[in-house]
Order: sequence, then C-alpha cells, then structure tokens
Amino acid sequence: MKKTLIALGLTLGSLTGVAHANTGSINFHGQVTAGTCSIEIVDPTTGLPLSRVFMGNVPASNFGAVGTEFGMRAFSMRVTPGTNCVTASKKGVVTFTGAYGAAGAGSDLHALEPGSATGLALAIKDDTGTLIANGSDSRDYDLDDTNPTDMLFSASYRSTAATVAAGTANTDIAYVFTLK
Repeated sequence: MKKTLIALGLTLGSLTGVAHANTGSINFHGQVTAGTCSIEIVDPTTGLPLSRVFMGNVPASNFGAVGTEFGMRAFSMRVTPGTNCVTASKKGVVTFTGAYGAAGAGSDLHALEPGSATGLALAIKDDTGTLIANGSDSRDYDLDDTNPTDMLFSASYRSTAATVAAGTANTDIAYVFTLK
C-alpha cells in the first residue's frame, strides 16, 4: 500500500508543475508582386537614391487661397532594364495612390496623414507640369533599351482651403509602375 501512495504522490506532483498554456494568433502581412523592373527613387540633381522626399518647412501664410501651391520638390523614378525588365520598344507609366485617400475638390490630390496640417494636400505632377490625379496613370515615359531611365516628377503642397493650419505635413504614396 505504501508503494501505491508514493507513486500516486509523484504523479500528482508532476501534474501540478505543468505550465498553463495561452493561445493567440500572429498576423503576418506581406505582398507578392509580379514586378520585374528595378525602380529607385532618386534625386534628379545628384542622381543619388532617396529614402524619402523631404518637402521642407513651408509657412502656412504662403497659402492665401484654395489651389495655392508651394514647396515643390523634384524626384525621379529610375527604371533599370535587366534580365527580367525588358524595356525595348516599351513605355513606362506610373500610378500614384495616397495611403490616406484622395483630397481636394476633384479628389485629384493626395491626402496628408490624419492629424496633419489642415487645408492642405500633396500634388504630384509629371515632367510637363501636368497634375497626376490620385489613383490615375501618369503620361507614358519613353524608356531606354539598355540604360537606366529617370522618369522625372515633382511634388508640392496645394491648399484645399482658404486657410491652412500649421502642423506636420506627411503622407505616404504607393506607386505601381507598368510597362506598356
């Protein structure tokens, strides 16, 4: 009988030492794209890669009416042909879509992140100065068959109200490059 109780005591002792399990989930986010061309955002003056386009500090007083633009910054998208990027006899088109949606009377501008300066949005233009509306294609850019091509664009702040309130003025813009 003693042997049975000792064995039972050992068994119960090992059950009380079991860790309690928690359950949950892990969210993984990603994207698999069919993109085959190397695209770099570069400074058109220096040719050096940019991690972001700095718009600088712009006084709210510079925007006196709806549609006033200020703080223009140029940037280029460099397309480099290669094994998986055949640009021969093709053109490049870029679609810019604001992460925070569209802004402006015609919804053709890119909204700033929530909590930013009010009465202001971002305008993106092609190298001819034509506005590229949020979610719309740029003009067709000719691409070099063998050398990198720099497609020139510019961004500026545009007032969407008669009065602009000071604050941060950041936004994120997704782009899709398409060979035509």
